[in-house]
Amino acid sequence: MTKKEWRRKKMKKRMAVIIATFLVLASLTFIIIFLIGELKKSVGVSIKDDSLYLSVNGVTRTGEKAALVGIIMVQKSTQKGLTALELRNRYERAELLNPLLKGDDVIESGAHYAIGIDGACIEMIPLTEKAPGGENKIIVVYSPDENGGLTEKEQQTLDELIEELRDEYSIGEGNVIR
Repeated sequence: MTKKEWRRKKMKKRMAVIIATFLVLASLTFIIIFLIGELKKSVGVSIKDDSLYLSVNGVTRTGEKAALVGIIMVQKSTQKGLTALELRNRYERAELLNPLLKGDDVIESGAHYAIGIDGACIEMIPLTEKAPGGENKIIVVYSPDENGGLTEKEQQTLDELIEELRDEYSIGEGNVIR
């Protein structure tokens, strides 16, 4: 083997090692990004992310300021099997969707919080504002499963949210309407 052939062979080995290293690092990066995404799904969406507030549209959010009286009302959505983000997005598009929907599929007038089938929770209307149709109440809406009930994750999130709101606003157990 000549010196030139030996150098060429050595260069090919180096290139193979560099390419293999790059592929391993790219694969690891993809796996880490995927795992972080799955972790976010399992933990749920932050309920304090104000970028997820509904737009003031007069249907699901009026923008009217209100002092809270101290009642928490839990409502079942007519939309079954939705995640919190999907439920929030349905409310965001309610003005456009409602004329197209019929009967039980019509989107409710608005809620402060949305809890999805996955147990994630999103604050859709700040608590300093009235939810349409909910005079001075904190309204929590959830997306029922196919049987019309709550999943275990939804129930846990709902219980935690109600307890947090009761503690924060000194709301008695008798003022929680389910």
